[in-house]
Parts: sequence; structure tokens; C-alpha cells
Amino acid sequence: MKYTPKYFKENMPEWKRKKDAILTKIFYRPISFIGASIFSQFGISANTVSYISAVIAVIACCCFLVPVHKIQIIGAILINIWIIFDCIDGNIARSVRMQPFGEFADSISSYILVGLMCTCMGISVYFNGGILIEPYNVWIVLIGAIASSSDSLMRLIYQKYKNTERNMADKGIVEIEDDVRKDNSKVGSFRVRVEMELGIGGFLPFVILIGAIFNILDIVVLYCFAYYLLSFIIALFVYVRKAIKKSKLTENS
Repeated sequence: MKYTPKYFKENMPEWKRKKDAILTKIFYRPISFIGASIFSQFGISANTVSYISAVIAVIACCCFLVPVHKIQIIGAILINIWIIFDCIDGNIARSVRMQPFGEFADSISSYILVGLMCTCMGISVYFNGGILIEPYNVWIVLIGAIASSSDSLMRLIYQKYKNTERNMADKGIVEIEDDVRKDNSKVGSFRVRVEMELGIGGFLPFVILIGAIFNILDIVVLYCFAYYLLSFIIALFVYVRKAIKKSKLTENS
């Protein structure tokens, strides 16, 4: 079978079209159809594409550690290439063949990228400065590290809550609550739209590229700090509240 870009475009489910961020719809996704076509013709699986994207993520972040402006621009370009690969593996998984541990392979790529990206950009600003931050201001490194850590902590809290909920549901103690992130019928919800548009799957890769070109990565790091820290605080509040509520219901039943 010949896997053309048109094939992937036509086989993309409607819920995924709605879930894609605006910039992904108009730029990254169309390019990813071409990429999916090329990889599929060579028999390269979705999981392999995911692992390649993880390598791209590491290289992109390492580029920000090199105090050379052109290298940092390359790093920003690679982050934009990463999101194209992030679309490609999904295209292949949905339209050609879904593999075991596909969700794992897809997830670790974004975990690696965001887990390193903000810290590495903070180090870049430390050496080069920016529009607000002077060179050798160590606080920007700390701010970048907090941004990266906040995203990782947010994911850990979410995953630990869902795993605990699933284990308790298997024992008949609680019922599993619908997850807006996994429910394809709720892709248009405000929460899902905000996460898609403001995070690494939305306009952030393009903003990083602009920040690298014009040497204003300090603004990007400060934005990431505000966005990821706020996301962490909200996740902490929401899931602790859910856990306490379900614990009380269990104790009273």
C-alpha cells in the first residue's frame, strides 16, 4: 500500500483535528503528513519515530548550553522539528499500525524535552543575557530549573493519582473518574484548549525560535516559569482535593 500525505490527512480522526493547537493545524500537522508518508514507505514504525524525537529533544536542549548564538538558533529550530516528529508518530500509529508501548514512547519524548529545555535555556540566558536579564545573573538558571521541575512534578502528580485511582478501582473501593485529557468528546473544553495552545504542543516552539533569533530567551524562560509553575500548583490543588474527597467517601461508605 502506498502511504501518501493525502492518506494520512484523510485518515486523521475528527477529534484529533479539533484537539490540535492552531499553529499545529496550519503548519506542523501538514508537514507531518509528508513526514509520515516518507517514514511509512521505509517501514519505520511510530515507536521508532518517537525514540528519534527523544534524541532530537536532547540535542536541541544541548544546543542551548553552547554559548554561540547560531548554535542556539539551531536548538530552537530542532524544537520545532521535534513537534513535527511528535505529530508524525501519531499519524503513523493511528493510520498504519499502533504498537505496544506506543503511549510510553510518545510520552518520554515530551518528558525529556520539557524536563531539560527550560533549564538549558536558563543557562543560555545566564551566559548571553536578554532583554530583561543581564549576563551572569544566576537567578535565571534557578527560574529555568523551577519551570522544568514544575512540569515534571505536575506530570508525576497526575500519573500517581490516576495509578492510585485505578488500583483502588480494581479492588472495588472507588470508581474511576472520567479524564478530560483522555476523553475525545471533550477536546474542545477550555482546559484542554489552554493546555494545547500555551504549552509545548502549541505556540511555544515558535516563540522559542523567535526568542533565540532576537536574543530574548529570558522572556521565554520567564513565561515558561509562570506557565509551568501555575500548572503545577493547579494540578497539586486539584488532585489533592480529589484524593481527600474520595478518601472521605470511602471512609463513610
